Amino acid sequence: MTTNKIDNFNEKAEILFRPLLEKYGYTLEEKKINEINGQKWSIHHIYINTKSKLKIVIKQEPYYTDYGFSFFIHKLGTDKFNVLYNVPHEKQDKDDKFLIKACDDLFSRTDLVDLINGKSWKELKSIPFQK
Repeated sequence: MTTNKIDNFNEKAEILFRPLLEKYGYTLEEKKINEINGQKWSIHHIYINTKSKLKIVIKQEPYYTDYGFSFFIHKLGTDKFNVLYNVPHEKQDKDDKFLIKACDDLFSRTDLVDLINGKSWKELKSIPFQK
């Protein structure tokens, strides 16, 4: 098992998502790497917006669970959350170009930007972008 998908995500996702999320008041609080038997199997970038009481967790889970890439938004202090994007491991391209598309898709839809920036909250019935 190689760790390239984890390491590549760790580098590329921060470059793509961090500036946009900081624009909306988020701070990167933690990069959490999960390991099993000394092997990296997932990474979570956790952003917090204390003013809007929101948390965004951007995950890459290509091994063990094979969930792949997911973008979650949580309403702090509640159990409410939405999954805004998911690209299963087997549908990801080897150059991680899916991350650029995910970033473009998420931040080009007004309703999703309103969720992300805290203007509105609604629980979605489905994942807006599921590949």
